[in-house]
Amino acid sequence: MAQRRTIVKGLLCSAGAAGLLSGTAWFIKFILDAVENGESETLWKLSLGVILLFSVKYFFTRGQTYYLSEASTRLTSDLRIRLFAKLQRLPMSYFNSKRSGAIQSVLTNDVNVYQNAITVVRDGIDGPIKVVAGVVTIFILQPTLAAASMLVLPALAFVIQRNARKMKRAQADVQHDLGELGAMTQESLQGIRIVKAFGAEERNLGRLRALVERSFESQMRAVRRIATLRPLVELIGACALAIVVFLCGQLVKSNSLTVADLGAFIMALDVINQGFKNLGSLTQTYSQVQAATDRIYSEILDAPETIQDTEGAIVLDRPIGQIEFRNVGFVYPEGSRALEGVSFVLEPGRSLALVGPSGAGKSTIADLLLRFFDPSEGEILFDGIDIRELKTSWLRAQIGVVPQQTFLFAGSIADNIRLGAPDAGEEDVRAAGIAAHVDPFIASLPKGYDETLGERGVRISGGEGQRVAIARALVRKPKVLLLDEATSNLDAESEKAVQQALEEVMCGESGPPVTTLLIAHRLTTAARADTIVMLRKGRVVESGSHRDLMDQNGAYAAMYRAFSSGILGDDVLG
Repeated sequence: MAQRRTIVKGLLCSAGAAGLLSGTAWFIKFILDAVENGESETLWKLSLGVILLFSVKYFFTRGQTYYLSEASTRLTSDLRIRLFAKLQRLPMSYFNSKRSGAIQSVLTNDVNVYQNAITVVRDGIDGPIKVVAGVVTIFILQPTLAAASMLVLPALAFVIQRNARKMKRAQADVQHDLGELGAMTQESLQGIRIVKAFGAEERNLGRLRALVERSFESQMRAVRRIATLRPLVELIGACALAIVVFLCGQLVKSNSLTVADLGAFIMALDVINQGFKNLGSLTQTYSQVQAATDRIYSEILDAPETIQDTEGAIVLDRPIGQIEFRNVGFVYPEGSRALEGVSFVLEPGRSLALVGPSGAGKSTIADLLLRFFDPSEGEILFDGIDIRELKTSWLRAQIGVVPQQTFLFAGSIADNIRLGAPDAGEEDVRAAGIAAHVDPFIASLPKGYDETLGERGVRISGGEGQRVAIARALVRKPKVLLLDEATSNLDAESEKAVQQALEEVMCGESGPPVTTLLIAHRLTTAARADTIVMLRKGRVVESGSHRDLMDQNGAYAAMYRAFSSGILGDDVLG
């Protein structure tokens, strides 16, 4: 509401400034009449009137600039928040199909162009008022000249409309190419270690040069449209002026036009010319804003939110952490099937390991449990309730996740641990840190838990970062732990300590036992779980305890013996 009032204030100021400028033609006429008739007293009053007119216009122009700039900045800020909120709600399938740099380009380049929307509003007020007021003035002053000068209006309208269509297409290319350039740049910076390790600097630079050149060419096409419109409008206006000047000479000769009328008429024509320039800028800016708006909506705002809470989504008062997959199947949006007929039950306080070769569907099961996707067939139950009936934020709050590849944010270690439990106190953070064996390396840091990490946690080692990630999962005191081979990036000493801490949590030595789902890349890790589910091509091949599966001497037993003898490595089970 406040933003709307600000825009209205700006528009009123804009209308006032344009109206006052349009009225200067009449002051010119009255002044020249006074000069011609030798009316010195009238001339003195009119001179003061001009000062008063432009004093009032000063406040209108100042208000126009201030209020519209305030509205523009607030509009842009609100749009960024709206876009970011939408991105938080979009499913993982959206991010799997988009490059982060392209999304970032929408949040920066396109939003910055969208900020010019207020300029469109201003010119949309200024231009018509100046044109209409000027046209009325010249028709009152000299209808014959006015009719002659209007001959160029169809040509002006045609030029402006034709240029607007081309400008929109050109600006759409500019925004697309800037998005591609931003995506490539961000991707290269994120993967700089790989780029250097493979000696791909020159190849990357070549790709960048090609994208920069393409972006340059698209921008120059847009610039050519901008560079063409304004001087073309001026040229057509000059033609109208030439016609008017010629006719003025004829009318002065016949004493049908006074000097005062001529001065006022020329001033009114200049106001009309300014109005048409504003309309030309209006179409140019509007085309740019429309192209940016199309990308903002098509890339983000109109993206479907496939994972949404149902109306009346529920939370459970006393969750115990039972997980059941009941005949679950899943097909990715592009059509590839990842799971088919998967069923298992994970009882509260027990542990279950998912094993199988790479691509068997282990990570997909984890994604479905977190409701990053919904199953194509079957049901996933949490404490006997289909997770689609539960509030998604509540469901995820019951699960502590430790991924294989740790992602830490720029900020303090304590802030990273508190990510899943913002209200956790210092004692809770320290307790989670002790359980995850973060304390040993924290002691060597000058600020302890308040030590600031670099982007993606570059100031600590991979093993230390993994321990912070484990503490982040434990601090929220979850009912379910989801571990994607949480110790795989640790050195032998850290692995032993963290594995011991995790087993204490799983077994309930440091509190109530936690239901644990492990994605096991090492069969030695899987062997410690209460139940093992072996997957192959999205199907459950075998399930049971390690001892039972070894006694069955089936697929799991064969894989375990091959793994133990060194024939199979961790990469096979990734």
